[in-house]
Amino acid sequence: MDETNLIPDRIATTLRRFPPFSMLPAESIDELADKAQVRVLVAGEKVWSQGDPPGTELYVLVRGRVEYLIITDGQAELVAVRDEGDLLGLTPLLRSQPARTTAKVVEDTVLYGLPWQRLQRLLAEHDDARHYVNRHLFWTSRLGGETETMPGPEDNAISGRAKNILQAHLAGGKVIQPRAIERLLTCSPDTPIRDAARIMAQRRVPSVLVVDDERRPLGIVTQSALVKQVVAGEMPRDAPVEGLMASPVITVSSLSSATAAILLMLRERIGQVCVTEDGTTDTAALDVFTNKDLLAQSGHHPAGLLREFRHARTVGRLRELCDEVEEFTESYLDAGVSAIFLGQICAELYDELIQRLLEMAVAEMTAAGTALPAVGWAWLSVGSDGRREQTLRTDMDNALVFADTDDPAQNSAHRTVFLDLAERVVTKMVECGFSRCQGGVMASNPRWCRTATEWKAEITTIGTSTEPEELFRGIVLYDLRYIAGDAALVRPLRQAIIDSVRGNAWLQRRLAELVCETPPPLNFWGNFVVEKKGDRAGEFDLKGRALAPLRDAARLLALKNNQLRRYSTGGRWEDLRRNVPKLAELAKVAREAYDVLLTLRLTTAIARHDSGRFVDPSKLTKLEKARLAHAFDVVRLVQTHVRLAFSLDNR
Repeated sequence: MDETNLIPDRIATTLRRFPPFSMLPAESIDELADKAQVRVLVAGEKVWSQGDPPGTELYVLVRGRVEYLIITDGQAELVAVRDEGDLLGLTPLLRSQPARTTAKVVEDTVLYGLPWQRLQRLLAEHDDARHYVNRHLFWTSRLGGETETMPGPEDNAISGRAKNILQAHLAGGKVIQPRAIERLLTCSPDTPIRDAARIMAQRRVPSVLVVDDERRPLGIVTQSALVKQVVAGEMPRDAPVEGLMASPVITVSSLSSATAAILLMLRERIGQVCVTEDGTTDTAALDVFTNKDLLAQSGHHPAGLLREFRHARTVGRLRELCDEVEEFTESYLDAGVSAIFLGQICAELYDELIQRLLEMAVAEMTAAGTALPAVGWAWLSVGSDGRREQTLRTDMDNALVFADTDDPAQNSAHRTVFLDLAERVVTKMVECGFSRCQGGVMASNPRWCRTATEWKAEITTIGTSTEPEELFRGIVLYDLRYIAGDAALVRPLRQAIIDSVRGNAWLQRRLAELVCETPPPLNFWGNFVVEKKGDRAGEFDLKGRALAPLRDAARLLALKNNQLRRYSTGGRWEDLRRNVPKLAELAKVAREAYDVLLTLRLTTAIARHDSGRFVDPSKLTKLEKARLAHAFDVVRLVQTHVRLAFSLDNR
């Protein structure tokens, strides 16, 4: 071997151990290694000082330890610690701004300095590596300033609101296949509505695309818009379609997968999606697809499963469909779909499952000569089901509410019938692969099958009770969500929950204490804190020590700030980010952290065939450990905010 190549070869070998370099081609790493500079520093030296201009190299910490300090009035505040495999100096390089911290060496350190301009070009060409760097930037942005992202190639395959769903194409997805351009029905914006309707009828299509002279999409006119605005409304038929069209047009690239496009349509609740040359409205339209068109191209997907659930006639068939839900859950996780978003998809499917099981149970009772009482009733999901976060078939959480009569004996008789209904549904859910709740949170339990008055009284009592069990029941109830039956019975219950918490400083404080009572399993030096003995030795409780604090904080802050539109933890953090300016930054990182933690729990559950609650950190990759450590850091930030916001004692 040529001795002159020894150092670059060693550098390349080392770089391949760490992300994002492990995600780059071997020849790219060799090229970086040839240009790398080795820098050795001893404890006490500085890599850079606060205020220094950005250099031309990105540092990789190969050995040692570096602390990030913010110097204010001569006082140093420790804000972060970097160790083996971490990237140093990325934020100043990307922003072309002076360093906001001082990087001080605390253990003898070896750094590799890599040429930033060349590395930047490589990252733009490789999605996985760029995504890792974006994640690194996201977490480091908590030191202050705006979150940045690495620019990618001119990749506009997905436009507008679709980016958060379709950024990563689903692995194995079939690419959309635009049909002959002659099939595309278009018109200009000044075309009279009458003419547009006529050509739609002649071609028997549900929409017409409005385009400019270069066939770029401007809007879309649908049959439903024609009926609502023209037939049933007052819009004149000779008015131009520009006043009727829906705009902007949701677009995808011809390089998008059909499955991803369907997910987009589900998320945006649209009936058609437009395919353009580059996925934006700035290039020519190639085709317009309906959900049915895409079904023929994509194979199995959530929309198809939803229809299968609605038409299933046996519990055995429903069990098969639940198996398929978990199969696509695993494939979507592997493809990088957000765990929060995936929970929303699964919730829609499981809601449909429960409605079908209710229909089957009612039919059985009717056949046996038992009729449901002539009072309103509603099936509720509570707990994780209520938050739309159940993606795998773990234990169920549900309840039932029914309308009161003036006769207590009649109420008792009605309860007996509804308990029969609930037991039939719960039994069928078990047959479909779900587990009975060990805590008894099921509509088949008399404590979770109550009249509307009884539920309201209990919700009110929770606000004054000192019993821990009552608080637990309250937390489960606070996430209640209507599934089937009479929705009018559920709205007063949700309002009762809001009223019981709003203005009740004592209850808010109790809920805040619950958020803060358990610290995340990460010590000051960045090491995971695990159980020392017992069946869980070497593991930590991901649910109890990380997911639960973020979940409970989102619920508490949403109630306090009147952000009540969403049920899910991710949705609550998103509403807080959008609508409560003082919480915007905290809510943003909290939602991202929750998604990371939820994804880890799901992947752990799938790998170990259990609930995924406990995690062995020794089984994680360096990238997973880094993400997890950052997420735990956010949990601590959220707990600190809650302590201050609700005036809890320092701990």
